[in-house]
Amino acid sequence: MLNHALSRLHELPSLGSLFIRFGEIVPLPSECDRIREDVSSVLDALISLSASLTRPLKSLSLTRLPPIHFSQYDHPAVRSLRAHLSFFEIHSSATDSWSSLVTPPAPRQGPMSSCEPFYYHTLPRRLLPPPSTATGLGNLESLSLCFSDPIGIYYFTYSFAELRFPRLRALRLQHAQFSDARDAERFVAQHADTLLELHLLHCQIAVELDHNVLLVDTDTAAVPGSAESVFGDDGDVDAGSSAEWPAVSRPWSDIYLEFANKLERLVYLEVDDAWWVSFPDKYVAYAPGEMMQFMEEGRAEDNRALEKFKQAVMDRERKLGIEYERECFPSCSQLADY
Repeated sequence: MLNHALSRLHELPSLGSLFIRFGEIVPLPSECDRIREDVSSVLDALISLSASLTRPLKSLSLTRLPPIHFSQYDHPAVRSLRAHLSFFEIHSSATDSWSSLVTPPAPRQGPMSSCEPFYYHTLPRRLLPPPSTATGLGNLESLSLCFSDPIGIYYFTYSFAELRFPRLRALRLQHAQFSDARDAERFVAQHADTLLELHLLHCQIAVELDHNVLLVDTDTAAVPGSAESVFGDDGDVDAGSSAEWPAVSRPWSDIYLEFANKLERLVYLEVDDAWWVSFPDKYVAYAPGEMMQFMEEGRAEDNRALEKFKQAVMDRERKLGIEYERECFPSCSQLADY
């Protein structure tokens, strides 16, 4: 049935919008070969479609996309197909279904996961490169980057640094890591002149896990001296504990305040965590093959800064005199699972 439907795509030369969903977010190992074949067939059909379209495709959604490289991504027709998009959604499926995350020997030899090249090569160089006359994407107005795993600096490296879309007005990020590199933060802030709508779903602050610091029970951990200016006394900590939190140079409160000051056109804001997570991963420390969640509920200062950010956006929306209509993304507190 799939191949029959794909064989007729060329009969739709005026097609303007395309939504494709592949398999499950976390497919069974026995399903991966079939899904891989389906993705390959779909990409072949899209390459053929690109040659028959009488007008540029405006909207493309690829959800539950396997985070692995396909040779079709290198075809010029793929670049042509996405060149004039105004809406682009990429939702990658879970990496543990496509590779086993293993702890490598030290020093590290090779990638920890066969999915890593998708994030540091395929996604930034083939699917979503910086806009230019060669790559297109200069007309992009709405972008949704939804990952099923935390993506950014640890484990799965992805840089937002070079992404600047001159017409972007709606942005959705899911499972994006914010870090000292500040590339994710700059990615959002540098669209201040155009951005009207922002969704941050289950994003986290990611820091390096230092094994020289004793990490026991973070609910009763003492604040390290190096982090006192950042953490203050918000954590209700036990000063008698010998354990320490990893140092965080830029907490959520700083990021929220930065966004509140810079995103002067923003009229809709959604910051949510997964509905099924009892303690959100707001701060996570990483080492090769390891991760540790700490300050599960965040800091009181984070919550205050977020409320100020939300209030500033609500006040701006009221001044419009009419309700802002979200044309791009639904409002929801659940992670993208469609």
